Amino acid sequence: MSETRRRVRIVIVGAGPVGCLLAIELRRRRFEVELHEKQTADRVALDQGGRSFNLTLTHRGTSALRPALRDRVYAVGSVLQRRIIHHRDGTLTHQPYGAGPHHHLLSVPRAALHRTLLAAAQEAGAAVHFGHSCIGADAHRGEAVFVTGEGTVCRASGDLLIGCDGANSALRYALSKSGARMQIHQEYIPHGHVELGMAPGAARDLSPDGMHLWPRGDHFLQAQPNHDGSATTTLFMPVDNRGGELRFRSFASREAVRPHFAREYPDIAAALPTVSEDVWDARPALLKVVRCAPYHYGRAVLVGDAAHTIVPFYGQGINCSFEDADVLCGLLDRHLGQAGDRHAAIRAAVAEFSAQRVGPGQAIADLSLANLRELSAHVDDRRFHLRKEIERRLHQRYPREFIQLYQLVAFTRVPYDEIVRRSQWDQRVLDLMCERYDPATQSELILRAYPEFARGVEAGEPPVPALSAGSAALTRPGDV
Repeated sequence: MSETRRRVRIVIVGAGPVGCLLAIELRRRRFEVELHEKQTADRVALDQGGRSFNLTLTHRGTSALRPALRDRVYAVGSVLQRRIIHHRDGTLTHQPYGAGPHHHLLSVPRAALHRTLLAAAQEAGAAVHFGHSCIGADAHRGEAVFVTGEGTVCRASGDLLIGCDGANSALRYALSKSGARMQIHQEYIPHGHVELGMAPGAARDLSPDGMHLWPRGDHFLQAQPNHDGSATTTLFMPVDNRGGELRFRSFASREAVRPHFAREYPDIAAALPTVSEDVWDARPALLKVVRCAPYHYGRAVLVGDAAHTIVPFYGQGINCSFEDADVLCGLLDRHLGQAGDRHAAIRAAVAEFSAQRVGPGQAIADLSLANLRELSAHVDDRRFHLRKEIERRLHQRYPREFIQLYQLVAFTRVPYDEIVRRSQWDQRVLDLMCERYDPATQSELILRAYPEFARGVEAGEPPVPALSAGSAALTRPGDV
């Protein structure tokens, strides 16, 4: 171990899943690590969700986990191979997530993932301090100030200060008011969400290997099967009234909720016995996007939701955050592995982290907002399904020339912003082809003509953007 790496001490604000994963990886490097968590130990232990939805891990996130830890996470999750669309007329549409069984989602209840990673962090030797609320920070000294549950003030300092304290990051606020020239923009979207109680045993009627969606215009219902036979069921809907339509804050009464569900979700309404109370009595959790740049200041850095809060409609929030942790650890390895002052090495590492991660963070925020429209309305549209089927067959026939957007996002480590640039070009080519050929009756012509047509488009425009391997190589052949 180089002298630069000796006795490195790291303070992490926030002991959620991302903070715990960082603690595990940093302890593996024999750094001294302490986590400071605002919630009490009892509250963390008793967290049963109730206002949330399952987190969906894909290759981008699971590749940041060591094999033994990955096995522990898979043990508390459910493997989902496809999206299952429930239409109003009772018919179903199945959309595979990828080209093979290794292209799947791992759906994990948030509390179960948190407990698994917290236990692993403590086993690794990280010190965890509960009931510590961050109230200030000095990025140049690597120091954070906390108020404890007993009302006392304490300080923690290290060589590096990491903010993993989520969308309402206290560390981000402390840095912004202490000299950090961060550009921070926060925007609430119209939608909120509530979790709905499903009748015991009702989830048995749902295919256990699918993410179930009921798209209904600008709102939709989602059910994520769990490994214990239950399902986490969530309603996403605009919070306020619009044009006289029913919304969370404009149902005329509790009694008006059930007829709405019977009309909109007839095949699942009977399995939601407390839907009136769940929707009427609960205060919907709001959704927002927080954009921040840069992610670092001095010897402090923001990771995960503290740096880039995104809406959940691409299922990439936890994946992007786990990738953050992996990238940061890799940069610390490289910079601390060189001879010299460790504080200078840490400053260089976090500056490079910002340079690498701000662009992808902005891109996945935009992709997630765009995917809300797909989940709410487009997935219930016949032409949308025709287009997706053509994309799937194009990838099967020309696996290197055409890769679907979702597969690039979920099952590679190519940076999100590179993916957006490539996908915009791919979609333009396919748009032009669908103008020339009818996707409903001439799909085979589209498939046969694609290579030559794409070369013709490329000849008249800037070359198609190349895709890099990203921050980490693919772990399995055939992931693209």
